[in-house]
Amino acid sequence: MFSFKPLIIGLALASLSSSAFALTTIEQRDYDRLVSGDLTEVKKAAQSIVANNTNNAQVLDVLAEFVAQNYLHAPDYQLDTIAWACRALGETGNPRYQELLASIVNSDAHKKVRKYAKRSLKSLPSTDASQYVVGSIDLNSIQKAPATNNSSLTGDDKAMFDIASGNLIEIKMLAQKYTTSGIPSQQVGDTLAEYFAQNYKTGQQHQYDTLAWICKGLATDKNGRYKALIEDAEENSPIRAVRKHCPDEIEGKGPYYQAGTVDLIEVEKQLQ
Repeated sequence: MFSFKPLIIGLALASLSSSAFALTTIEQRDYDRLVSGDLTEVKKAAQSIVANNTNNAQVLDVLAEFVAQNYLHAPDYQLDTIAWACRALGETGNPRYQELLASIVNSDAHKKVRKYAKRSLKSLPSTDASQYVVGSIDLNSIQKAPATNNSSLTGDDKAMFDIASGNLIEIKMLAQKYTTSGIPSQQVGDTLAEYFAQNYKTGQQHQYDTLAWICKGLATDKNGRYKALIEDAEENSPIRAVRKHCPDEIEGKGPYYQAGTVDLIEVEKQLQ
């Protein structure tokens, strides 16, 4: 029977640890997820690559090799992860993965996998770019990369790190959680508010849904600390999803959060 964990446990060449890569914080987190040996974490990595428009071939090649080794005979429980991986390879806009995606489309893979591979293939520009060569990453000889320092963060520290580092998939999940459970602390709330303040007027399309959830999450503060920020976003944000989901009336007399109070760069540095 196919064993998923041994395959994923080594998604970095023994001669190239993740620390050797010039990765951003988010890319490093996704790399660590890919080499974790956990199917759920691989799916999160693919979703994060989509959400954050990651286009680092050193990360994407790892994902590509996973797809190449699994798409044809994947059991049902792997299909959703492979579909997300195919989507991620396409939404990067990197033509490096054209041949791989084309081989999936023309294969006997499950129709769900072929569907997402076809969508991704259509989204890639037609160029003569150097293609990823299947097998370039030796899955039999590679070892799991060491975890990054921030992998041990928990609670409010982890939440603030994810927000400050701009990890969209994590931020969205946090905001969704806060809409039902409330914001766990003012520190977390202020960090989330600062991210929102920096993006609700200039955010890109891939951020829209996350920003809308943030506004709903911030609105749960019982003291109305984010009232002024939310009302300004509801009135002045050019993003329709933000205006739609930010309530126009919030109770609370302040003191209100002032944009710029939290230094996101410094928060990320301190928690790394």
